Amino acid sequence: MRRFFVSAGPEPGGMIYIDDLGDVRHIRNVLRMKKGDGLTLCDGAGREYDGVIEDIGDASGGAIAVSVTDVRQSAEPRSEITLYQCMPKQGKMETVIQKSTELGAARFVPVFSARSVPKAKNAEAKLSRWRRVAEEASKQSGRGVVPQVEQPVFIAEAAAALGDFDIALFPYENERGTTIKSVLRGFAAEQGDAPSHSHIAIIIGPEGGFTGEEAGLLVGAGARPCSLGTTILRTETAGPAAIAMALYELEL
Repeated sequence: MRRFFVSAGPEPGGMIYIDDLGDVRHIRNVLRMKKGDGLTLCDGAGREYDGVIEDIGDASGGAIAVSVTDVRQSAEPRSEITLYQCMPKQGKMETVIQKSTELGAARFVPVFSARSVPKAKNAEAKLSRWRRVAEEASKQSGRGVVPQVEQPVFIAEAAAALGDFDIALFPYENERGTTIKSVLRGFAAEQGDAPSHSHIAIIIGPEGGFTGEEAGLLVGAGARPCSLGTTILRTETAGPAAIAMALYELEL
């Protein structure tokens, strides 16, 4: 069924109202849904509501009323992955967010580093666009949660935040001897072979890579250098690849 996000769960009587103007227009004018059609609503907190449209409103506006027929928990990964992505060239961040959302990332933090794209004048517009990309990817991939897309930070701020995670993975082109598999299996063993819930950070560099000073800063903050394989991946490929590898090792 079609999937939409709402800000709150059912009101007394089992009704949910879709009042986001963009969603209302999409349901009414693009999908041309009508009274009696079914859809799925997600509250962003891990709950999904199957429902039936009771009132579609009219061209003058108004919320769409949906009666709830079933409630369940969303099937989200047990591990919460935050991707720290150094700012790539034009348009690539959208690809990173889209694919990483499909794969199960929980949070994105854009990072300014020495070799990344400099801060843009239209930063707020970009952030708004990235958040819309995350929401659309969540709808498309059947997720019940929209990943957070945070305000960009500088590399030193990202390094300072790594202590908040259970493990920080640092895919690094100069690391050859330690694979992401060995790091993750070592982590699983430390946690008792089957960690039920983990907060994981993944740090991905820009097109030009990290400087030696930046790499030292991240390692000093606790990030674990690892390899993603025998080839050098593009920055927009490395993040989704690392997320897929991490979830495969820890959950599948």
